[in-house]
Amino acid sequence: MTRSLRPTLVIGLWLSVLLLAVYSVTQTRFTADMSAFLPASPSAEQRLLVDQLQQGAISRTFLIGIEGGTAEQRAEASRGLHAALAGDPAFTNVQNGDAGDRERARRFLFEHRYLLSPNVTDERFSVDGLRQAIGQSIANLNSPLGDVTRELFPRDPTGEMLALIDGQSTGTGPGRCCGVWAGADRSTMLLIAQANASGSDTDGLARAADRIESAFESMRDDIAPSLRLVIAGSPMFAIEARDRIKAEVTLFTTISVVLVTLVLLLAYRSVRVLLAGLLPVGSGVAVGIAVVGLGFDEVHGITIGFGTALMGEAIDYSIYYFVQSRQGERDTTQSHSTSRDWLTTYWPTVRLGLLTSLIGFAALLFSGFPGLMQIGLYAMTGLLTAALVTRFVLPILGPKLPRADIAGLGRRLARPVASLRRLRVPAALLGGLAVIVLVWQHDGLWRDTLSGLAPIDPRLEATDARLRDELGSPSPRHLVVVRGDDREAALRAAERVTAILDKEIEAGRLAGYRSPTSILPSQATQQARQGALPTREELERRLDTALADLPVSTDRLGGFVDDVARQRETGLIDLAALEGTPLWLAASGQLPEASGTDPSVAMITLRTPDSGTPLETGALRDALSPVESAVLIDMLAESNRLYGRYLHTTLLVSLLGAAAIVLLLLWVQANPRHTLRTLLPITLAIVLVLAGHALLGGQLTLLHLVGLLLVAAIGSNYALFFQPRPNDDTGIDAQRDARTLASLTLATATTVGAFGVLAFSHVPVLQAIGATVAPGALAAWLLAAIFADTPNATTPDS
Repeated sequence: MTRSLRPTLVIGLWLSVLLLAVYSVTQTRFTADMSAFLPASPSAEQRLLVDQLQQGAISRTFLIGIEGGTAEQRAEASRGLHAALAGDPAFTNVQNGDAGDRERARRFLFEHRYLLSPNVTDERFSVDGLRQAIGQSIANLNSPLGDVTRELFPRDPTGEMLALIDGQSTGTGPGRCCGVWAGADRSTMLLIAQANASGSDTDGLARAADRIESAFESMRDDIAPSLRLVIAGSPMFAIEARDRIKAEVTLFTTISVVLVTLVLLLAYRSVRVLLAGLLPVGSGVAVGIAVVGLGFDEVHGITIGFGTALMGEAIDYSIYYFVQSRQGERDTTQSHSTSRDWLTTYWPTVRLGLLTSLIGFAALLFSGFPGLMQIGLYAMTGLLTAALVTRFVLPILGPKLPRADIAGLGRRLARPVASLRRLRVPAALLGGLAVIVLVWQHDGLWRDTLSGLAPIDPRLEATDARLRDELGSPSPRHLVVVRGDDREAALRAAERVTAILDKEIEAGRLAGYRSPTSILPSQATQQARQGALPTREELERRLDTALADLPVSTDRLGGFVDDVARQRETGLIDLAALEGTPLWLAASGQLPEASGTDPSVAMITLRTPDSGTPLETGALRDALSPVESAVLIDMLAESNRLYGRYLHTTLLVSLLGAAAIVLLLLWVQANPRHTLRTLLPITLAIVLVLAGHALLGGQLTLLHLVGLLLVAAIGSNYALFFQPRPNDDTGIDAQRDARTLASLTLATATTVGAFGVLAFSHVPVLQAIGATVAPGALAAWLLAAIFADTPNATTPDS
């Protein structure tokens, strides 16, 4: 009774887990956002970098260019696109430099000039200060600024508005043509649009990009069919990476499945056996995705692509079972006997190979990169599930499935494989040369930068650089970040920093900076400036005295007196007051929202004297030392430091994993010689792959490390199956030898095929894994055969 119920319970349990996994997969959110390959627990400075890449203003800002047609047509299209996007809730801010934008900014600055101008002090509004400031404005009437000064003079005789305009002009800025922003040669009209979606919401960014294109297409034919739209910016890089990942994961998944299916169908010559052989793989994929979905908020497309390729190893388990347990018997009793023989003879070897694989992939769980942690968790659960289904489910279903016996393939390969043993000395010498290459190239072997993780279209990169240059807005590399318990404290600290930076500019060590305090001073500063404004009566008295020797009467400055009296009583400005003006975009981008227990920050971007002069970061850090909360960050250096930290961590835990595998093999095999012979082909395969990449000039990344872990996992199975049986001097049954060799060859073919197609991917993550695993698996099989003790593949007992 118990025996009859056991198969039913096994099948029932398997189907229940599978159904739960499939249901979980349907509830899982999938993403292609490359920020998953940024670290999960960076330092404070690195957290700022990660936040800016995921949520910052730059990550949400589209750079838009309109080309073709005449200048007037481009300008008309710019104004039409601006109007369409400005009313779209998908965007928080849209600018094209038109008169409306400039007028809103000018009006805000003018209405709050006495709270914003850095010149407003007690001295400025003293009798001598007023006399000097008004005298300077009168002198400016005969200068190139005469027209502007003449218009502003009755209400702004002290020139605060001109001081603000000068303070806002911290960069080159875009040119103008026909009333809107234009490139230097006026062939491109320029816009910027900030999406409402966060930088990590690639679907939201894609919808925003579609709205830009739709709005442009709807008006182009009415203006000029020859007009062209170009879009760049950080959101487009994220969208491009997402689309390419989705497309290539789908493409190479299809190719891998078709290729492996054809190979297995050719070998099994039975559709039913083929489908049964895919059960462990399908179960592993479903359970793997479900577990990753439960452990993380979302499952990355790279994980799915990797999981499909992982089919090349997971399918090995069913190949071992169906090929090695095939004895040619027809009746059910004998078939069940061969299944039990496989479980007794071969399963211990499969189990040991599985354990080595699990230990290897466990290293990724400690990498600190969510994307790599997903891959590690997926690999472990997927392989474990596939192995368990092979161990418990296939012996129930398999004996009833007739299939072709491919032992003939093993017999035909036995002599050529045995002859490979003559290559032991050349293989050892080749391994030694590979070690020399690695020692020679060790400094440049591993890439220590984040660049290259995401697929980037060179044409998009060139367009982005061109538009940024024409907008006068290069990507900031150097930032000064100041922290405070709240935004007010951060702004106060930023004001102390700008005073230091002003001295650096005077010394010629800095070309300029952009600080949020030039648009939004701290409340304390605003209060101080407001306090410097005299009352109406006092101002009129001081003006009478100050204007005694100037050709201006107090009556002409009545608007000035009214504005000062009004701003003396008006409320202070906060970030919300800037909304609806172009100033909000700049200020909000430099004042990111505080999250959780993190302090508020204010970011100040720096400009070096010229592109060829590096910033003297050491001297600047010393200059900033009086402001304890100020930190100078080199974004490029910090990103490289961030990546290098996690690369070293992952390499370390991988080495610890390798040590654990050695200890496991020593414990199970209880024979150091067998353990050495098991590890030798795996180690040589990894060394040869590394040397090959080094000779071809390709630097290795964390993604190649994932591939090397797979090579070790796959190679361990090959090396273990090529080991001799203990205490068996005569060798085992030739038929069994032939089937073992055939199963290893078939498993290698499916693995190399599944991973080999990934080497042609344009997605660096997939390409790196494919270009590492495919040659590594083939090398592991050849080296396992070369260093085998017997001419045919054999299996150890456990």
